[in-house]
Amino acid sequence: MASVALRAAFFDGEYAELSAWTGETREELEAQEEYHAGERQVWLAWEDAHVIGVMKPWLRPDGRHTLYFGPCRPQAYPVLVAQVSGECFTMVDDADSAALRELTALGFHTVRTELRYSIPVTRFAASIPAGIEIVSAARTELEPLMNLDCALRQDIPGADGWQPDPKWFREETYDSPFFDPEAYLVALEAGKYIGLVRIWNGPRPQPRLGMIGVLPEYRRRGLARALIGRAFDALHARGANEVVAEADAGNNASNNLLTSLGGAVTGYDVELRRTAKTQG
Repeated sequence: MASVALRAAFFDGEYAELSAWTGETREELEAQEEYHAGERQVWLAWEDAHVIGVMKPWLRPDGRHTLYFGPCRPQAYPVLVAQVSGECFTMVDDADSAALRELTALGFHTVRTELRYSIPVTRFAASIPAGIEIVSAARTELEPLMNLDCALRQDIPGADGWQPDPKWFREETYDSPFFDPEAYLVALEAGKYIGLVRIWNGPRPQPRLGMIGVLPEYRRRGLARALIGRAFDALHARGANEVVAEADAGNNASNNLLTSLGGAVTGYDVELRRTAKTQG
């Protein structure tokens, strides 16, 4: 029996093979490539002439080298992970036992768990605290919104240490194809940016609640709920039925907020870390 050749290589325009593996059209794949043109690597795992895995490494603004895996057969993980040296992180569905088994064998270990939520889009009364204005992110300035985003991430497990990166922030906010100006809202007090709710309109089938946060001195005043209420008003008017979200299992405030909105846990993701000394 002939041996099977396993290898990893940079994506180099093999749209037909990649489309056959992921089920996405060439147009969808090209749109993803153009979204991060020239900045994000894409590795493919090959078994002879067939793609069997996808990996997109990214050095995030918080300094974490993070591996984003597309569909992968178990044998794809060793050849893909071998392309990245040093400390790195990834997220895996807790139900994906094959991926967890392979990555654990490659030196990864669990550092935290996230809960996945489905939240019904409902309309509810939530008053805005006196002196505070809520505006669309489309009406904001880049630098103060970026600085607010970084400040709020310090309290989000797995995102602390995020550094300002104007180029990345513009690409991921105002220029993003998933930017929803009616559901990405910012709270201001006397011109100071103090809180936000961010709901993305894609790429998933359901809208995704990416962040809800308020600066510490403005918490416990109902502002977070008011922000979500305004964003849900816009989604409800369009006929949206639910949004999805994630929250760290140990973040009691976030989990309490999501469950108070009727959110139900639909699954779990685990963040895995490989230290530099275990590489290779």
